[in-house]
Amino acid sequence: MSSTSYRENRNTKSEILALHEDLKELTTKVDRILRTLIGDEEMAQKGLVEKVERHDEWIEKQKVVLAKIFGVAIGSGLFGGVITQLLMKLL
Repeated sequence: MSSTSYRENRNTKSEILALHEDLKELTTKVDRILRTLIGDEEMAQKGLVEKVERHDEWIEKQKVVLAKIFGVAIGSGLFGGVITQLLMKLL
């Protein structure tokens, strides 16, 4: 076996090992990203997707509550104005 062939084989082996390590690291990072986005049932951790959905539902409910409050406030103001007008005419 020539020395050139041996060096090429050794470089190829070291390159494969380096690629293997890089792939393991990349797999670990992808797993962490997935757990962050989707959650981890075993650890009872909710993912970002579920949290965003819950917050979106809460925001929509708050919009309805605020609309009701504003409706009552406007209605009260109008009703109070009409009563005041009637009282002023009677007096």
